[in-house]
Amino acid sequence: MRPYFRLTLRPILATSLIILALVEIVFLSEQFTGLMDRVLKTGGTGWDLVRLLLWEVPEILDLALPVALLVGVQSAVGRARTQGELVVLTAAGAPVGGLVRGVLLVGLLGGLLSFAIAGIIAPAASYAQRVALHALTVQHIRARISEPGESGSTFRAQGVDFVATGADDASPSLMVRRPADARPWRFAFAGEWEVTGPDEDGERGNFRLGQVTAFGDLPRLDGEMTEAQMNRMAAGSVDVGFDMDDILPVLDRTPRENERPVVPALQALMAGEVLEEATNPERIARIWARALLVPAAALLALMAVWGGSVRGVRAAALPLALLALVACDLVTRAWLGGIAAGPSLWAASGVVTLALLGLPLAALWRAGEALVRPGRG
Repeated sequence: MRPYFRLTLRPILATSLIILALVEIVFLSEQFTGLMDRVLKTGGTGWDLVRLLLWEVPEILDLALPVALLVGVQSAVGRARTQGELVVLTAAGAPVGGLVRGVLLVGLLGGLLSFAIAGIIAPAASYAQRVALHALTVQHIRARISEPGESGSTFRAQGVDFVATGADDASPSLMVRRPADARPWRFAFAGEWEVTGPDEDGERGNFRLGQVTAFGDLPRLDGEMTEAQMNRMAAGSVDVGFDMDDILPVLDRTPRENERPVVPALQALMAGEVLEEATNPERIARIWARALLVPAAALLALMAVWGGSVRGVRAAALPLALLALVACDLVTRAWLGGIAAGPSLWAASGVVTLALLGLPLAALWRAGEALVRPGRG
């Protein structure tokens, strides 16, 4: 195995990393516009945009890993085969099985990486991104309600409208409009304002309004058909307390299903314990199937190299291997995802493992030295 490792490991890793980088660039380019728009709307910085993009990397990496490894193995082994280097190693006494074992080892390590990314790193990144987006939103709302913005800028939160004149106006003012049933006032105009708080618990804040003129509805008399009159109140300075939850969106810090690491749930499944209500065994099965796909991709790449020795199949060997990889991904994830937790899930996982790894290994064992001999024509 070591001679084949020394010959093919470096080109396999180099090609795979290049493919991963290209896929990351393509997918991040698609995400860039939407995230940049979100950051600009919330008054974020360039560093905020970079952080949001970095938290997209693990999910894309897990998606691209099987394809990158397939192309990397097929390219590196196929080149060594065409140049006759594999035949030289075989003639020197290195068994062909060493090549298969070496490629399988690389695939298994990639499968562990895939499981770690999908089961641990990606959930943590998804949670961190949600918290960061919430922080940007809160920061934006605080700025909108505490500082004069562009002339006529309007902000609405929890049924309360805030309309501010521009900061460059001669006499900036803030209008606050509350719902129709609000008491004792519905409308207020302030020549000066600031937001103090929140308190130590982060739950209560305070609007300090200066030069205030407030208006409220006078109650209608029984049977009165005319519109309600407005009651005008004036004050030099008014403190209006409010709940932060009424103005700022509340962050649910409980991790969602896709933000939970799967290791504790997997341990519970292996111990036969009852899973938590929020844990979905289908997600664990799909992550397991995706992890198995990585070593399967490495073996499919060897089969593509072997198929390349046939003149009529040479050009289609890699595309067929990619199609087979996509088909295996769809079928295994759909099948495992539809099986409930329990013994049936473990049995199905065993069948999938045997199908994804056992069948290609049997085919490569049958190929023998034909795997390393350069094709003719």
